[in-house]
Order: sequence, then structure tokens, then C-alpha cells
Amino acid sequence: MVLLPHEGFTVNREGHLELDGFDLVELAERFGTPVYVASERRLKANFRRLREAFRKAYPGETVIAYAVKANYTLAIIRLLLLEGAWMETFSGPELFMALAAGTPPERIVLTGGSRLEKDFREALEAGVGLIVVDSPSELARLNRAAGSLKVKASILLRVNPAIQVPTHPAIATGVAGSKFGVDLASGAAFQAFKEALNMDWVNPVGVHTHIGSRILKAEPFVEAAQRLADFLVELNRELGFEASYLDLGGGFGIPYHPEEFSCPLNLEELAGKVSQAIVGKLEGAGLRLPTLILEPGRSLVGDVEILLARVGNVKETPQGKIAFLDASTNHLLPVLYTGQYFELWPANKADKPPEETVTFAGPLCFTGDVIAVNRRVPKIEPDDVIVVFSVGAYCKSVYSFHNAQPRPPSLLLSEHGVEIVQRAETLGDLAARDRIPPRLYRGETP
Repeated sequence: MVLLPHEGFTVNREGHLELDGFDLVELAERFGTPVYVASERRLKANFRRLREAFRKAYPGETVIAYAVKANYTLAIIRLLLLEGAWMETFSGPELFMALAAGTPPERIVLTGGSRLEKDFREALEAGVGLIVVDSPSELARLNRAAGSLKVKASILLRVNPAIQVPTHPAIATGVAGSKFGVDLASGAAFQAFKEALNMDWVNPVGVHTHIGSRILKAEPFVEAAQRLADFLVELNRELGFEASYLDLGGGFGIPYHPEEFSCPLNLEELAGKVSQAIVGKLEGAGLRLPTLILEPGRSLVGDVEILLARVGNVKETPQGKIAFLDASTNHLLPVLYTGQYFELWPANKADKPPEETVTFAGPLCFTGDVIAVNRRVPKIEPDDVIVVFSVGAYCKSVYSFHNAQPRPPSLLLSEHGVEIVQRAETLGDLAARDRIPPRLYRGETP
């Protein structure tokens, strides 16, 4: 039997896997494959669970700013906005997506690391509430941009606490040598903050960090919180500054492997220890508690969405059985760049026990287009519907177009039924940006 990542999944009398009561085999028949399927119920539950954990633990105000980079689907952004979320956007295009979903600009935190004055002007003209500054160079650019508009920019300085982060190196951001943030231990962050306080068009209101992604332990977040709280105490002691915001970023992990399903990140423990670290430091120094900002992405949307794919050809080789899917690493790019594990199972055989070992590959023209290696599953046959679990974070948002494969549609399951929230791309969409000069049609080449 399949081990299921959360309670939204059930197995019906036909032996089919269901999500929120919707038969996934029927959805595959109705909408075709590959297709993304998201649960509105799970999305709301994830947001509310995180919000309540910090509401109970932190005496001050807490803001949850969804990291839009995790999943750009406008319906998902809109649902979280209606739940009370702010939005964290890393770039101008992400800012566009947040605004397109109806986010009030004052509820947007704009982060980034390589922005020019025009980028800052666009954000300020849009009315973005908080801008995170990643370096002294950015600080100077923002001051000039704000001055040209005669607008005071409220900023958070991103600092690098240089701690050990238990995750893949490609997604560890708060470590020594990272390209993100201003170094804390060397005094560079203090100097940058001092400069910001003396600028005409910049209004420093707090500090920011983000230590990495896919972290399943509370301790790294607690250590980061302690170091930022110490920094706020130093800023108050030396410069008389008192913060309005302390932004700890995101990075809260979710279980992907069945062995992790029974031991997810304990949000209550996380909230309690992080809050204790901040409150103890700041109240001990006689400082008021700032608004705590969290920027979760994966923990809100990761297990909300699945990918349905269909088995095409099946090949027996001396090294084992290979099942080819109509989905690929285009849809699951984290498999390639961080070696991400995704659990999968035949949705039409959810009640069947493992019977054989199968490698699942995609149809793309490169050897590495392999989604899962040597998985123990029921007997796999052509036309089986495969569900790939927990693809809601950093799959659609980092989609690859290898072999010109169009992006599939996205469905949203709710009490209102099944709604298409992203249409499938057409072949025409793939060529929509291209232009063949008339001379090439006439055969006029050098």
C-alpha cells in the first residue's frame, strides 16, 4: 500500500487514489496528462497551522509573507492573500504577479540581490511597503532612486548570519561565503546600517535574513533568530535604533520521503523556540518587540499540489524495468539541480502492494531525464496513471522547456468542484515570441 503524505489523500472502493474526495484517475481521464492538481483545502490548512503556531508563541505581531517564487499560480497567491498573507517577491516579474493577484502594494516585501535604480523606481512607484536591501551598493542605488521620486523608502537590511545550514548547498543562503546578505560577524552589516540611517531617502525599519530552504530542524532558525536579536540590541546600544520589523525569511521544510512523513518539522516547537530567543534578548535589553515577518514558500504550497502523469512505453532491460511517463524533469526540475526525491505511486492501483522495482523516466532527449530510480511499486503497465506527490514548490516556477514541451494545465480542487486555474500551453504559444525575418522566407542569405 502507498504511504500518503497527508490526510487529504484517501483510497476509494475502486482502489483509486483520491485527493479531497476527487478521484485522480477520473481527473486524468477528463483533463489529460500531464496535469497539476492543487488542493485549496490543504493550502488553507497549511497557512492557518503556521499562523496559529506563531500567534500562540510570539507576544508581538506576526506577518506571514508568502514567498511567491515557490509557485506563481495566481489562484494560489489570491487564496493566500484572502487568508491574510502578505507577499514576498524577489524580482520585478514576481512583483507583477503579486499585484496581478490583487495584493495591496503595502503588503509586499520586495527582496533581491542585483537590482538597478530602475528596478527600485518601479517598486517605489508601485507603492511597495518594504524593500529588503542586500548590499551597500544596492543601498546607494535605492537612495538615488527614492530621491529621484522624492519618496522615502522603508527598508530592511539583509544580513548573513554565517551559520551551518543542514540542506543542499545550492539552497543554503545563510552560510559563510553566500552571495546573499551583508556579513554580520565582521561588522559590515553594522556599518551598512549606520550608513543607511544617515541617508536622505532611506528609512531603515528593521533587519532581514534567510538562511536556506528545505530545513527540517528548528535549531538553525533559532540560531539565526538569536544572532539577529543580538544585532538589534547592538544597533540600539550604539546607534539608538529600535526596530519595527524582524524578518526571519522562510526555508521551513516539508517531508518528501516516506521516512519523513512521520516526523515533519514541528511548527509549534519552531515557533516556541524562535519566539523565546527573540523575546529573551530584546526584553532583556528593554526593547519593544518588533513585528516578526516570516517568508514561507515550500511549507505553504509544497504538499498542496501533485502531478498526474501517464505511463506510455515500458521497457525491460538487463539493468531493470523502465516505465516512460508523459511527464519529465521539465516538470520536476529539482530532481536535476538538488537531487530532490519525489514519492510516486500508480493512482489506479493505490490499494495494491509493491510487487516490482521500476525506474520512472521522462520522454526527453537526454539520459538524465529520470524522475525516480528503482522504486518498489505495484506492477506497472502502459496507461497506468502515476501521481507524483508534493510538487507544489519550485516545480512549475522553475519549469524547463527541453524538447519544446509545452506546460500542462493546472487544476484547483475545492468545495466548488474542479476549476482550471492555468490553461495548457499550445504549440502556438511556444512560437509566439519568434519572428522569422522576411528575407529568410525569400531565401536571401549571405
